[in-house]
Amino acid sequence: MRKTAVAELSKLTTLKPSYALVADVDLVVIRWSDEEQVSVLYGRCLHRGALMADGHIEDGNLICGVHNWDYCYKSGVSSYNPSERLQRFNSWVEDGRVWVDEDEIRLWA
Repeated sequence: MRKTAVAELSKLTTLKPSYALVADVDLVVIRWSDEEQVSVLYGRCLHRGALMADGHIEDGNLICGVHNWDYCYKSGVSSYNPSERLQRFNSWVEDGRVWVDEDEIRLWA
C-alpha cells in the first residue's frame, strides 16, 4: 500500500466537489455533510470526460457541470442509469487529512 494524501479535511467544503490527481488519474473528493467522512471517486464523467470537480451536489447526487449526468456522491452509482458508475476508491481520514491507496488507483487506471 502506498498511502497518499489528497486533501486536508479542514479545507474541504461540505458537499462541494474538490479536485485531486493521483497516479495521473483525475479524482473528485467530496466531504459528507452528516459525518467526518469523504468519498473519493474517479474524477471524469463517463459521458464526455468532463471533470466532475467542476460539477455540484444536488439531492445526494454529484452532477456533471457539462451535461448534467448524475452519480450518487457516496457510491458513484448513476441514479439515471444504475449500470453506470464512477469508480469509488478506498479513502479514510487520519490526522486531519484525506488519504487513498495510490497502488489501488494505479491498478484501476
